[in-house]
Amino acid sequence: MLALNSIRELRLRPLRTLLTLGGVTVATAMLSDMLMLGGGIQRSFSEVLESVGYELRLSPRGTLPFDTEATIRGIGGLRDTVESVAGVQDLVPVLAQTLTIMADGDESPGPRASRQTLALGLDTDEEGLYTLLAGRSPGDGEILIDPALAALLDTRPGDRLRLGVSSRFGTWGGDATAVVSGTAEFIFATRRDMPVALPMADLQALSARTDQASFAMIRLREGHAPGPVREAITAATDRVEVVTLAGIAEQVDERLSYFRQLAAILASVSLLVAALLIGTISAVSVSDQLGVIAALRAIGVSRRRIVGDLTAESAVLCGVGGGLGIALSIAVAHYLESILADFPGLPATVRFFVLSPGTLAAAYGLVVAAGVVAGLLPALRATRLEVTTLLHREEP
Repeated sequence: MLALNSIRELRLRPLRTLLTLGGVTVATAMLSDMLMLGGGIQRSFSEVLESVGYELRLSPRGTLPFDTEATIRGIGGLRDTVESVAGVQDLVPVLAQTLTIMADGDESPGPRASRQTLALGLDTDEEGLYTLLAGRSPGDGEILIDPALAALLDTRPGDRLRLGVSSRFGTWGGDATAVVSGTAEFIFATRRDMPVALPMADLQALSARTDQASFAMIRLREGHAPGPVREAITAATDRVEVVTLAGIAEQVDERLSYFRQLAAILASVSLLVAALLIGTISAVSVSDQLGVIAALRAIGVSRRRIVGDLTAESAVLCGVGGGLGIALSIAVAHYLESILADFPGLPATVRFFVLSPGTLAAAYGLVVAAGVVAGLLPALRATRLEVTTLLHREEP
């Protein structure tokens, strides 16, 4: 009887019901998004690293890929040293350099457009750092470009581009021309980079960085664990930093720890808001039904049964509002992702909000549990009162 009466209260008080559902929906959406944000970056970055196919990364100490312009000098000799370590299959050096790209059409003598962008010098047979979309990997005198840059410069495979070394102070050093071999999505590049890829020797010559690299990826032989091989490389040379994929993910997680802390704070606040909201509404509902509770107690209905019936309203509000909140959180996550997509220093393939059934289920379960507990408290308090006290408190 009480359960039906509590649910009927939701229908008879539509404004209160809608406001409560709105509050629970927003709280659930915030909780869900904060849970996604809390673990999303590290999980997403780990997936990106695993997709590359390399187990170790070698770089100047204290840097992340493309984070600084520091380079490793004498990369040729270092490559021989590292590849002589037991368990190392090969080492793939990468040089990063800012270039000014100028589109030059055959039909017009002058450049149509120009753009400063990140250029990667790679071995021509290595495709671990990009996904080819059209055309082919670059050979000598060729360049592979980001599709957004191709659209900006109105360039397609076969067109010629002019390249100039540049920095924040402008273009300097030598220049060269290259033929566009195709387009590709670059794994470690940010959205602002619009990167390009050239053969390592071409970029070294253009930037006057002979025998230098920004970092290198190390592929291990089958059956060798990253930890012992890393220690062996560190013992063989102290010029660079060698980290495992897990180490790189930890570095990123440490540098973005404030996102995790903010997510934890906002998740706790949203859960508290949902509990307080449901608790308040439940207290009001119980107060409205004191006479019915007294009558049921008088005819011998158990306290456990009455408490269960009184929490029906809380359960319905949490169940419906939580479901709406999960749907809202997915839409909000996509919107927030578009805002944070240009966060400096992070690859475009890394996601802040990673949708997962486990995260959504956890958020829904926490809100429902918190709401039901909050609704349970006033019900327990009411059932502990004597029948005469309940009748005395019932409004005429």
